[in-house]
Amino acid sequence: MSDGIEPPRREAYLDEIAAGPIRRVAAHLIEVVIWGLIYAYWYVVVPYLAWLVFALMRGQTPGKQLLGMAAVRPDGTRFGWFRMLIRELFKELYWVLTLGLGMIIDIMLLVLSDDSRTVADRVTGSTIVHVSALQS
Repeated sequence: MSDGIEPPRREAYLDEIAAGPIRRVAAHLIEVVIWGLIYAYWYVVVPYLAWLVFALMRGQTPGKQLLGMAAVRPDGTRFGWFRMLIRELFKELYWVLTLGLGMIIDIMLLVLSDDSRTVADRVTGSTIVHVSALQS
């Protein structure tokens, strides 16, 4: 084959079709987001769902259970799973949407108010009581 045309060198061909740096950086950022979502799912979402299921089943968060407390309605009956779900989701959204300020407000309400009720308690009509008081 001596028609005077040489096949292109492999390196020159790869230089012509190589992806540019902006496209490569974009691909890298997409991969970082995907891995971040995977980590968030396994290290944030799954534990939070386990926490939520635990709270819904017992009407108590783990901390309240360890300290012998539970959320009750104004008539003294324990919260069911649906009302507990509303309470927990409201509390989390309130804390997140206020960028953590809601947690500080809740602590201030617990310490300074006469009824020691947080914003979530006031919105959902809950009071936190000693479980032993419910059993007697």
